[in-house]
Amino acid sequence: MAGYHGHVAATSYTCIDNDPESLHGGGNINSNGYLFYMVAERCGSLKCPPYVEGREIVCVVCSLE
Repeated sequence: MAGYHGHVAATSYTCIDNDPESLHGGGNINSNGYLFYMVAERCGSLKCPPYVEGREIVCVVCSLE
């Protein structure tokens, strides 16, 4: 997910799990804080195939133990 490209604030890609949670008291109002939007694949910037135009991109987080 990322911020909207038309908003003034800088954006970065952020991984969010399937069951995101909000802070107590922070999810019931709209104070126009930072909004997240799904990121979709786009042919041209990515090689299609194997990527598919318009498909949502999934996150992968790798860690070393």
